[in-house]
Amino acid sequence: MVLIKRECYINDLWELVAYETVSTRHSERDKLQRAIDWLLKRLVSLNVVAFSEQLGMQIIPDSFKIIRMPKVIIGVLKNCSDKPTVLVYGNLDVEEAEFEEGWVTDPFVMCELGNYLYGRGVALDKGPLLCWLNAIQAYRDAGLRIPINIVLLIESMAHSGSLGLETVLQQRISFFRDVSCVVIATRRWQSNMTPCIVYGSRGLIYYHLEVECANRSLSSCEHSGSLYEALPDLFYLLSSLVDCQMHILFKGALETFQIDRNVFRITEFNYHDFGQSLDVHDLPHQAHKQAALAENWAMPHISIHGVDGANVEGNVRFIIPHKVTGKFSISLAPNQNAEQITQALQQHLGHIWVNRGSPNKMKLYEKLVIPSWNGHYDSPEYSAASRAMTNTYQVTPNFIRDGGALLAPSLFQQYLKKNVLVLPIAKNDSGGCPINERISVENYIMGSQLMTAFMWEYAERIFELKDK
Repeated sequence: MVLIKRECYINDLWELVAYETVSTRHSERDKLQRAIDWLLKRLVSLNVVAFSEQLGMQIIPDSFKIIRMPKVIIGVLKNCSDKPTVLVYGNLDVEEAEFEEGWVTDPFVMCELGNYLYGRGVALDKGPLLCWLNAIQAYRDAGLRIPINIVLLIESMAHSGSLGLETVLQQRISFFRDVSCVVIATRRWQSNMTPCIVYGSRGLIYYHLEVECANRSLSSCEHSGSLYEALPDLFYLLSSLVDCQMHILFKGALETFQIDRNVFRITEFNYHDFGQSLDVHDLPHQAHKQAALAENWAMPHISIHGVDGANVEGNVRFIIPHKVTGKFSISLAPNQNAEQITQALQQHLGHIWVNRGSPNKMKLYEKLVIPSWNGHYDSPEYSAASRAMTNTYQVTPNFIRDGGALLAPSLFQQYLKKNVLVLPIAKNDSGGCPINERISVENYIMGSQLMTAFMWEYAERIFELKDK
């Protein structure tokens, strides 16, 4: 039935991608509201009792302007109190995308090129969200009742720190109290060949490191050699955090939890193919799969993302920037405490700054904290997901931890005390968020089949447990 509806499903995704739902574009929140209205109508057409709710106001840090946050959608599809209830989480907002960044197509006009669909959100996360709706539609078209109860929670601030999500979980707890588990369709497979189920991810702290040398920017033609410049100070501080192998150099950041090596042994993972998909010159740990997976799934890691305030224009300019801000993040092992890591980082930077002897001003800001999370993979929902993936793709899925950081699972575990699992539908070569995001037509359609199968398998697992 899903295959018969192929063109309808692709057309729905084309319509949804066309809404430029970039939550970080604060002046264009009206586009987000139009996408919310579109999705509400789609849910109502599926007999889902759905409504949107205001989240309140947001203060923009740079300008201190106050704007209204986009609404959150809550949908309920319940037909039997004896059936298990699954909380399905999704998000409508996407990362920023500009054609000038190197896209082969307009990022907000979905195009089908060959066997792939290109556009912002096709793989992360509009495509996966529509897979749930397609699965509900498939049951309706077949004249069957959905074997589980579903509660949908769809936000539009996932790429802006999920502001307001905690408030919804607190104030609307009556909608979520009876759920058996939380399922999120997002992320990507670890490879292009084997599907996977994500049972946890590292935490993350995002920092801004600011160095200021003057009240205004100056010219090297006139002032070179007459002041302590800010940019060399920033480079000095950032280079003190990691060595050329990306090993963390400050104390207090390397405590990790005991890694389950059995998980790595049963994981089908080709590190060479993984490296080729990244299109990089070389990779560490090429001879040791377990070490490579441990580094990506569990070990602390620092990534440096960029520098604000520096001269990035292509033409020749002799500016000495008066203030520069380095942006970096630390991925946390599952047992690490963000407060302790920040304290250790402050002590390290303070010591380095004293040794530097610069008279400039240095400040460290903690911009975002995402706790780690861990699912219990010896459970009915993970068993159902494994069987559903095996039946859909004819391959036994990998159970993996995610190298990134996911805020929503952490919040659900904190407030609902329920098990969480993540079901990716996109292959590793989907392009992700930077540019040319894509998903194969086959994976999009099979993702819808996967959600259809999961609903059935999960109901079967729960009824089997009740009969014992």
